[in-house]
Formats: sequence, C-alpha cells, structure tokens
Amino acid sequence: MKLIEFNWSPTDRQLRQFGVICLFALPALSWLWGGGTTLVMSLAVVGLFLAVAGLAAPVVLKPVFLAMTIVATPIGMVVGELAMRAIYFGVFLPIGLGFRIAKRDSLQLRLDQARDSYWETKKQPSNIASYYRQS
Repeated sequence: MKLIEFNWSPTDRQLRQFGVICLFALPALSWLWGGGTTLVMSLAVVGLFLAVAGLAAPVVLKPVFLAMTIVATPIGMVVGELAMRAIYFGVFLPIGLGFRIAKRDSLQLRLDQARDSYWETKKQPSNIASYYRQS
C-alpha cells in the first residue's frame, strides 16, 4: 500500500474539467495574491488557452495536469497535517484540559473503593409505547 497514489493516466473528462477550472482559478489566484492588472489578464489568457485546449484536445493538458499534481500533492499533505495539529491543539486539548481541571468523569472511569460493584440497573420503560420513541 502506497502513502501517495498519483493519477498517472487521467481521463479525458478530468482533463477537460482541469482546463475549465484553470480558466477561473488562474486569474482568481493572481488577483488574491495581489497581482496587478497585467498579471491577472495574462493569467486569464493562459487560463482561456488551457480551457480551449482541454475542450478541443484534452491529451494536450496531461503534462500540465501531472506537473501540477506532483507540485500540489506534497503541499496538500503538509497543509493537511498542520490543519489536523491546529485542530487538535487548538480545540481538543483545551477542552480535555478543562475537563481535567473541572474533574469531570462522564464515563465514570475513576475507581471508587467504597463501592462494592459498578453494576447499574437498567431503567425499565414506563409503557410499551416508549419502544416506538427511540429518540
């Protein structure tokens, strides 16, 4: 089993979709990164060329698709790892520490030496109709 699985033979449909995405993504990214009007327009022309090439002959886009996949995959892996760590250390760790400080034991994992047994009796339903209300 491989850690990373590359799509070395994309279908024509994927290549056409890639071309159409380039039509919108290239100028949008250059605009978001603060590129001037010249850069935005030039990348819009490149995106238009890639979209037309993708619709006319999708095989032409295969090297561009593979190159961008090879470049973007390691970036995606690093950003994914950083996002997971940020969520863990920013959300779950503070909640867990707060529960520890508050001595919360929702699962009743703490041993109680005074108890003879940890058995809890099941609450009996009040009537048979309650079996149909499971929420």
